[in-house]
Amino acid sequence: MRRLAGLVLVAAVLTGCGSGGDDVSGEESTRELETQREDVRQAAADLVRGAVEALDGTASHTRGGFDGCESAFPDEFRSYQYNASGRVDVGPGAARPFLDALGPVLTAAGFEEPVLRERPGGQSLVAEKGQIVAGFSEFPEQGDYVLVNLRGPCVEVPKDDRDKWLNRRDPSPYL
Repeated sequence: MRRLAGLVLVAAVLTGCGSGGDDVSGEESTRELETQREDVRQAAADLVRGAVEALDGTASHTRGGFDGCESAFPDEFRSYQYNASGRVDVGPGAARPFLDALGPVLTAAGFEEPVLRERPGGQSLVAEKGQIVAGFSEFPEQGDYVLVNLRGPCVEVPKDDRDKWLNRRDPSPYL
């Protein structure tokens, strides 16, 4: 009897029965990621509109989607987050540095006081709102535009749902 119990235990471990290290609820992770998508999309829309107004510019290349965070295997991720991005082409009346006009846009959208960070070839103005991180980036040598990037927190999803999130399509229109 003891030997049979041992074989059953070994078989369960080898086949992944039991917890299998996958204690994540599919419904809960789906709810978290869909809520995150709506929150990030709304914040992105607010920031793009604010930047267009502050820089007398036009928006282009806006997009959003789920991206993997923590890799489990090649082409598979254990956790996902929603990312949004866009570009604001600056109007002729805006003065450099363009980021000077965008701090108030972040705070008006409910983000904390932004922090200026140096990047190769430019600067970024970064701020947080809850678990959403947003940033405006300027690259003076590359042209008169500002990039907008936002991301939510990483959310772990069940193993059986990972492919679904990797290939999930974002609703349209974006903004």
